[in-house]
Amino acid sequence: MSVPTAVDEKQAQPPPARPSSRDRWRRWLPGLLPALVMTVIGLIGAGHPVLSWDEVTTADVAQRTPAQIWQLVQHVDAVFGPYYLFMHGWTRLAGMTELDLRLPSIIAMAVAVGLAGELGRRLFTPLVGVLAGLFLCILPNSTRYAAEARPYAFTCLLSVLAVLLLLGATEHASAWRWVAYGSSVVLLGVSHLVALSTLAAHAVVVAVRHKGPRRVLVPWAVTLAVCAAALAPVAWLGTRQSDTQLAWVNPLTLGTLYQAPGDIAGAHRAAWLLLGLALLARWRPAHPVVAMAVMAVAPPAAVAVVSVLFHPFWVDRYLLVVLAPAAILAAVAVARTAEWASRRSRVTTALRILAVLVLLAASAYPDQRRVRSATYKAGPDYRGIAALIRHDQQPGDALVYEPRTRALRAGMDYYLRDDPGRPQDVLMRRSAAQAGQVRADEYRRDAPARLSGERRVWLVVDGRHADPLERFPALRAVFGTHFVRAGYWQFDRATVALFRNRTGP
Repeated sequence: MSVPTAVDEKQAQPPPARPSSRDRWRRWLPGLLPALVMTVIGLIGAGHPVLSWDEVTTADVAQRTPAQIWQLVQHVDAVFGPYYLFMHGWTRLAGMTELDLRLPSIIAMAVAVGLAGELGRRLFTPLVGVLAGLFLCILPNSTRYAAEARPYAFTCLLSVLAVLLLLGATEHASAWRWVAYGSSVVLLGVSHLVALSTLAAHAVVVAVRHKGPRRVLVPWAVTLAVCAAALAPVAWLGTRQSDTQLAWVNPLTLGTLYQAPGDIAGAHRAAWLLLGLALLARWRPAHPVVAMAVMAVAPPAAVAVVSVLFHPFWVDRYLLVVLAPAAILAAVAVARTAEWASRRSRVTTALRILAVLVLLAASAYPDQRRVRSATYKAGPDYRGIAALIRHDQQPGDALVYEPRTRALRAGMDYYLRDDPGRPQDVLMRRSAAQAGQVRADEYRRDAPARLSGERRVWLVVDGRHADPLERFPALRAVFGTHFVRAGYWQFDRATVALFRNRTGP
């Protein structure tokens, strides 16, 4: 009887079993289902809200040349430079409607939610992944910042992607996996420097998966060193511009911290429900729970310390990266409860999960409706003001804004962009693009003289005022002498007045 050779033994082994369609479905469902739901939710009413005062800056800068964008970031908004360059290319292809401007963020948030579902599956179970993604879909600020022409949705995406790529690099170490992970960290820092605080969770992952210095620790340290060098110019410019960029941020208070969960999630009752569930998260082994907890806690802790010790820096939208880990932790708590219930009845399990989803959705529903209202976003009702001016304007009208305004001029330029008969901005010396700033250069000292000969002047100011000239007192004398107020309107966060020259028809 012959003895089988090693080759014979190898050939005798059965080939690895191909994953069944059910297994493939269980693998892809936790990411795919929430991503599709988030896409639908993000698109519903996405073009209805008026652009916020930050979004009109995006619209303004996106129309500039790359050279003008580079000139801008030397003075302000350095941390948003890559996003502006991306939006410059995007708007050349897609257009400039509200939906065109917001569509990249909608896609980014949908991918972010899908990746959060995949992260929940990788660290825990498919059920945790599905629930985490659906929890994120329910939170109103996921919807709001999906439909926001700013980089925050991309930051959410990259914060989760970086963790997934780190898991892949620690499981199957290779040069290209570490390059992919490092690229995601650089892009995360480029999208928003605050989000780099999530690297604290990466340290937990590396500590748990430590398989010797040469296998994980050294490649990770080297990768982060390269990332730090790549991000140093952005961080340097951002630090230099912090006084200008963050001059409007209020000091951090205990009241702000108390309101933070609701402000970050976009719905206070839903936020406290999610937070309560997250605090109940238990798992064996505990390290994935610890990693997600650190990822959720590190960003607000870092921003709070900087705000107290150095410069006020607490802005709710800067902390959206905590939503994904918080949702995953809440999903862990619900999944563990469902696992216990499933020993008795699958129906009981399904009902428990459904009850949590319904309760969370019901608590968030009023705020989900609110984020889609026309004037919910921060900033005046530019669309309503533009409609008024288009309806009542006459050839030769002049348009004047309160001094040193950024968003008013950019917003009105956007909503009057297709109006060839729009009033002339007579006090603008150089546009913001020509000045390399977010504000235009204006005529100030000779503003009264430049307006005295105009036949009709529209004045637009921030806020609701009985006397709009209190926002531009230098014009009070000339308007009182040469003009009579012919119209007055108040909008959300803005006041418009029309002045007619006394000597005119």
